[in-house]
Amino acid sequence: MNSQRASSEYGVNCVGRDFKETARRVEKGVQDAKAAIAEKLDEGLTAARRSLKRSRYAVEDGLEDATYTIKRHPIRSVAIGVAAGAALGLLIPRLGKK
Repeated sequence: MNSQRASSEYGVNCVGRDFKETARRVEKGVQDAKAAIAEKLDEGLTAARRSLKRSRYAVEDGLEDATYTIKRHPIRSVAIGVAAGAALGLLIPRLGKK
């Protein structure tokens, strides 16, 4: 009887060790995945910040160019503004009727 009991206790100990080892491996895998996700999120955040900064510079450059063009050709700029306003004025009522 003692040999059966010792054998069964050995089996329980083996299962317990296997379970602990599996739990350690799973925990390590989760930690590795967590680190990889955090790294990718950080890379994405950095890329988004760079893109935002480039966009801001592009808008500022466009505004400077527009200001220069308006100062250089004020009559043509006003004419373009009037034409654009008239076109929008004609299109907006038609779009609202649909």
